[in-house]
Amino acid sequence: MLLSCEPKKASTADEARYIIAISQPSKSYYPFHVVGDLEAGQAEISNAKQIADMPNSVFVTGKAGFVLLNSKEKLIKYSVGGDNALIPEGNVPNTGLLGGPISAFLDESRLLVSTAPRQVSDSLFAYQIVDTQNMTVERSGQIRLQVSPGSMASPSMYIVREGKVLVPYIHADDQNHAFPKASVAVFNAEDMRLEKTISTEKTACLGYSVVSSHAITENGDLYLISSNSNYWGANESLPSGIVRIKSGQTDFDETYFLNLTARLNGNHSGGMIFAGGNKVIVQVFESKLVKSYGDYQQGFVISYYEADLQTQALRKLDLPLSKYPRRALERLKNGKVAIAVNAENGENAFYIYDGQTGGVKKGLVYRDAEYLSGVAAF
Repeated sequence: MLLSCEPKKASTADEARYIIAISQPSKSYYPFHVVGDLEAGQAEISNAKQIADMPNSVFVTGKAGFVLLNSKEKLIKYSVGGDNALIPEGNVPNTGLLGGPISAFLDESRLLVSTAPRQVSDSLFAYQIVDTQNMTVERSGQIRLQVSPGSMASPSMYIVREGKVLVPYIHADDQNHAFPKASVAVFNAEDMRLEKTISTEKTACLGYSVVSSHAITENGDLYLISSNSNYWGANESLPSGIVRIKSGQTDFDETYFLNLTARLNGNHSGGMIFAGGNKVIVQVFESKLVKSYGDYQQGFVISYYEADLQTQALRKLDLPLSKYPRRALERLKNGKVAIAVNAENGENAFYIYDGQTGGVKKGLVYRDAEYLSGVAAF
């Protein structure tokens, strides 16, 4: 589905483009909207159009000039036409359909992707390497995560870094209660051979597949946030926090831990996105506002903080409490960060964080939407 509210103009690889998923469950209506600017204006959704014959499409990833959406049987590449219509450019059979696919580009055109399943009891997961230029499958295979017998595993994301593929994963018992540690499997990017698994007991459940959960700073250090609330990973016995793997290393830096739960009155984190310099924006569930499981998604319980990774200083951003945590954070082409806020007053808007000034301003506002359910740059 697609909305059109901009002047007709063909898409190029150099232009800023953002695809927005909009949810209107009362109307069984879930359109996508392609825009060039999230920093100002109002958007109408009355002219929404459906992607023909592809209901329930799920956003996977994007690259300059195209996006990849997953359907029940196919991973489909779309470019953007002069009227901002999504134009199919090819497809490959997928590994299944799930709301939280994981993927990472191995280089400019080769995509490592798993569209399903997210959690299995034998810890064996299917992946594909897709040539996104001509939409062909270069290789299909499986990876196995190290888990104890009878337990469950759920990979959070793929991170391609320095010739390795890092796979943070949630390790849980047969009741889906995560064990009190966080693990990352390290694979060789050339042949997807498991080299080792690293763990830390500082926190549990690093990342989650439907929200940005890591940051690589300019010096190459990798930071990972735990998403161990009772919504994401179901283990609040350990604090939420941020851990580090230094540039050139594939082990946790045991000297570093930003304990978010201790600093935020017992609250637990969701996602995190890099904002430039040493700053990240952290998504936080306000625990006192969570009365039932459904509140994690449909309650106005989400706040956002600026965190300095070096000094570990935290500052709450002046934003309305929001609902729906999925895909709510995206880095703009100019380095700013867009935060999708679904406020209690019914307004659905993007708030723009400027890392240079630390300021936040209201950007693109949607009218007649029930909630924004995701945004991604391409």
